[in-house]
Amino acid sequence: MVNPRWILFLPLAAMAAVLAGCSSGSTANVQNPPPPTPSNVSIAWQSVPGGSLAVGFSENLTAVVSNDPNNPPVGVDWALTCQADPHNQLGLCGSLSAVHTPSGTPTTYTAPTTITGNSTAIQIVAYATADPTKNQLALITISTFNSSLQAGNYVLEAQGVDANLFPYQFAGVIALDGQGDVTGGELTVNSGGTSTAASITPHGSSYFIGNDGRGTINLVWSAVANPNSTGTETFALVFLNNSRNPQALISEIDSFSATGTMDLQQAATIAPPSGSYAFVMSGTDVIDSLPLAFGGVFNIPSGQTTLSGVTDELIASHQKVSDGPFLTGSQLSSGPDAFGQVTFTLIGLLDASHPKPVTAVLTGYIVDSGNIKLIESDTAGVGSIAAFATTGGFALAQASGSFGTFNSASLSGSYVFGITGVDLSINNSGYSPSTWTQAGSFSADGQNDGALSNGFTDSFLQLNCVQSTCITNGTQGAQISAAFTGTYAVDASGSGRTTLTGFNFSPTPVPAYSPELFLYLTGNGTQGPAALVLGGGNLGPGPNQHYPSIGTGVAYAQNGSIAFAGDYGFRFTQQNGSENDGTAQINANSANTPAVSGIADANIGGGVSTDNGFLGGFSTPNSGGPFAGTLYANPNAQFNAVFPLAPSLPMAVNYYPVDADHGFWIETDLVSQATAQVSFGIYAARTPVCASGCP
Repeated sequence: MVNPRWILFLPLAAMAAVLAGCSSGSTANVQNPPPPTPSNVSIAWQSVPGGSLAVGFSENLTAVVSNDPNNPPVGVDWALTCQADPHNQLGLCGSLSAVHTPSGTPTTYTAPTTITGNSTAIQIVAYATADPTKNQLALITISTFNSSLQAGNYVLEAQGVDANLFPYQFAGVIALDGQGDVTGGELTVNSGGTSTAASITPHGSSYFIGNDGRGTINLVWSAVANPNSTGTETFALVFLNNSRNPQALISEIDSFSATGTMDLQQAATIAPPSGSYAFVMSGTDVIDSLPLAFGGVFNIPSGQTTLSGVTDELIASHQKVSDGPFLTGSQLSSGPDAFGQVTFTLIGLLDASHPKPVTAVLTGYIVDSGNIKLIESDTAGVGSIAAFATTGGFALAQASGSFGTFNSASLSGSYVFGITGVDLSINNSGYSPSTWTQAGSFSADGQNDGALSNGFTDSFLQLNCVQSTCITNGTQGAQISAAFTGTYAVDASGSGRTTLTGFNFSPTPVPAYSPELFLYLTGNGTQGPAALVLGGGNLGPGPNQHYPSIGTGVAYAQNGSIAFAGDYGFRFTQQNGSENDGTAQINANSANTPAVSGIADANIGGGVSTDNGFLGGFSTPNSGGPFAGTLYANPNAQFNAVFPLAPSLPMAVNYYPVDADHGFWIETDLVSQATAQVSFGIYAARTPVCASGCP
C-alpha cells in the first residue's frame, strides 16, 4: 500500500509548493487562458460515393474542404481500411491513387481483384488536413462475379477501327460456362486489309459481370492457318437480359476500338440456312482502299445450297451495282460447324477498278434461324478467290414465304431508322468510319403511290464544308435537321428491295440534300427490325453532289407506348478525329435531378477508360419524332474525353424511340457548338442484375 499512497502524495505536495510560490510576494490577478477558437473547418462529399463496386472496378471520390485557415489550403487526407486488413497494410482492401489531394480533386479507389467471400465492406475516410476531427466516411460493398448471364454459346460481332483508324471488323462465337470461364470458340477478325480465322484458347480467356450489369470479356486466340500466330481481344459489356437477343451490348477496349452486340446462340436452330434473308455489309475495298457498302436479299431454297437474289453496291460516291442479280455459282459454301459457322460465296459484285463481276466470300455465325452475323473472309490469303474487301454486317431472315411477294403494302405505318457511315467530302489520308451519322423517322402510306409523310431526320457529316456556317464562320461540318416528305417504291420482283427517294425537306437545306436510301424489308416488323438500310447521300458525280456519304443501318416499325424511363444499356460510337467507342448502363427518371445517370466503359482515342460517370436530362418523349436531351460528365468522374466537362456546356442529343424498350440516339451540336464531333448510339432496356438489391 506504500506505492499508491506515495504516488498520490507527490502530486499533492508539488501542487502545494507551486501554489505557495505563486502567492509569495505577488499582487497580480491570476486568470485561466482563454479557450482556443473553435475550428470552422468542414468537409463534404462533392458527390456522394456509390454504395457498391464489383471486384477490380474503380470509382472516383472527391471531397471538398471549406474554411481552411491555411494559405494555401492544405486539402484532404485519405485512409482505407477493411476487416480483413486493418489500415490496408496488405492491400486487401484495394488501393487509392492518392492518399492526399487538394480540395475538390478526386482520388480513384480501385477495389481488390479478389475477395474471400461473396462480398466485403470497405471503409474509406476523407479527413480535412487542416482539422482531422472533421471527416467523411464512405462505406462501399465489394461484390464478386454475378452469374445472371446464363451459360451457353454467344455470338459476338463488332465494327470499328484499328490502331491506324482503318476499318476493323470482328465476329465469332464464344462458349461461357456461367462461372467466368471461356471454354472455347472461334472467331474471324478483319484488320489492315487482311482476314484472320482463329480458335479461342481457354487458357487465359475469361469473362466477368458485376452486380451493376457491366463486365469484361478477355479472349486469347491462335490463328487456324498458323497456330504460332496469336492475339488477344478485350471487350467491355453491359448486360441487358436473358429473354431476348441481344443479351448484351459490347465495345472493344484494347488496341482496337469497336462496338457491337452479344447474342445467345440458339443451339436447337443451328442448321444450314434456308429461305430468304436481307443483308447489309460495310467496310473497305482492298484494291483502292475506298469505302464500300453493299446490301440486298438472297434466297436459298430448302434443302439446297444454290443462292439467288439481288444486290446494290456503293463504292465511294458511285453506285457500282443497282438491283444486280447474283450470278451462277453463288451458294452456301460450307457449314454449319460445331459453333454455327457457315460460309457464303456471292458472285456479281464489282470492285473499284475492274468492270467484270467479282466474288466475295462471307463467313457467317448463326445466332438462330433468323439472325446471322457476317464478316467477309476472302482476304485471308487462302484459296483461289481474289481478295475483294474487308467488310462486316449481318443478315436477317425474311418472313417465311414472303420472298417474291413484297409489294407497296409491305411498307406501311411508322418507322424509325439509324445509319452510320463515311463522310466522303474530304479524303484526308484515308476515309474515317462513323463520320456520317443519321437518325430519322417517317410514315409510309402502304399504297401504290408510295408516299412518305411525317418524316424528320438528323443527319451530320463531320468533315463536310458546303453549308454557309462553314463558309462564313469556319465551323467544320454539315447538318440537316428537318422535317421531310418523300416517296418510296418496292421492286416489282417482290424481293423486298425498296428505294426511298424524292425527299423534300423543311426547312430546305442549302445546298439541297437528295439522299437515296435502300431498304431491304424483312416482313418481321413486329418481331424485330423491319428492314436493313443501305444509305447514300447525293450519289453519283456532278455539281449536285453536295453531301457525298455511304453507310448502313437498320429500321424498326415504331409501335406501342413511347417512354424513356428505367434502366437501359447504352452503346455509342463517336468521331472527333479519333474514334471513341463504348458501352454504359444508365437510369432514366424524369422525376430525378438530374434525370439521367450512368457509368460507361470506353476506348477513347485508343486508350481504355473505364468506370466513367455521366449525367443528363431529357424532354418529354413523343411518338411524332425525336425528343431532345443532354449528356455531360459527372463532376465526380473522369468521363471528360467523351462528354463535356460540366453541365454548363452539355452534349446536345436527340432520342428516336422505337418503343418503350429501345431506340437510337444521336449528337446534335456539331454545328451549333462547333464540337467537331459526331456521335451515334442505341439504347435498350435492361433488367438489373440484382433485381431485389445486391449485397
